[in-house]
Amino acid sequence: MGKLNFLLAEDYIKPRIYFQSKQTSSFKASYSYTDTNQFEGLEHLTQLLRSSKGFILNAFQIDYYQALPKLIARTLQENRSHKKLYILGPELSLSILKRSSKTVYEKHFQEFGYINIEQDQQIVISQCLSLLKEGHILYILPEASICWRPEPLQQFENQFPPLCSTLLSQEAHVPILSSATTEESDKVTLYEPNMPQQFIGDFESRIEQQSEAIYTLLESPLSDY
Repeated sequence: MGKLNFLLAEDYIKPRIYFQSKQTSSFKASYSYTDTNQFEGLEHLTQLLRSSKGFILNAFQIDYYQALPKLIARTLQENRSHKKLYILGPELSLSILKRSSKTVYEKHFQEFGYINIEQDQQIVISQCLSLLKEGHILYILPEASICWRPEPLQQFENQFPPLCSTLLSQEAHVPILSSATTEESDKVTLYEPNMPQQFIGDFESRIEQQSEAIYTLLESPLSDY
């Protein structure tokens, strides 16, 4: 009986092991025909969504219908990802988004977090860095990308407008994905991720280099990439 019990136990254990291995599936992004007609460079988004690391999304176009945040939230939900999208912007912009979410996009309301950049700067930066290090996504509205000037960036005031995203990128060591509308089409282009480790020098130099690289990217034709 002892041997029989052992064999039965062995047969019982094996299926559980096999079952667990089958549950390990890779991240899948299934974009619709509408998505591919609306966005270009979705492979760059998929690359970052698959990673366990957080990332920053710089939106350089007004997205009235919040199509990109909705797409990201839907993809995360389909994959049961731990990631969550947090939208950064001034209080007025966030209020408008929240009101619209309660009507047209009610079911997506709980998928987004909101961070008001007009609060205490140290608290905002600390919250952003914590979220990025936990693997979440920061979606920076266009009205905040350049106009939001956290205290560490004030030293650049007489030189050029540094991007707030580069400060967060260098501090948290996470990539930046930039999105903008191209003149040639109505599509929103998602550019190749901008990695913080590409830049060398002291902290200020890296912020300056990374900001300039993103500006150059946005000014360049898509055919160059």
